[in-house]
Amino acid sequence: MKRWFLTTDWCSKGNRGIFCNRQGQAFSQEHEHTEDEIWAILGAFDLVLSPKSIELSEDELKEYHLFYPYAEYSGEFGVALKESKVDVAATT
Repeated sequence: MKRWFLTTDWCSKGNRGIFCNRQGQAFSQEHEHTEDEIWAILGAFDLVLSPKSIELSEDELKEYHLFYPYAEYSGEFGVALKESKVDVAATT
């Protein structure tokens, strides 16, 4: 079964990951996120985070396991990245 996850890529630098909190709780649902739903979650940071709703299977989801906090959210929220995509310099 697949679900839709809110993903972000800070300033479109090529490090798209799943937007989540420190505990790994992501914003997933059974349908693609609408622009209004994305705005309700991200607020004004929507403009710099290049949000996109993507559909992932459980196996695909397991690849996103490295958390990188966003300073914009006081480190409480950030992005779960694939290990192969981690480039800390590109996320800041």
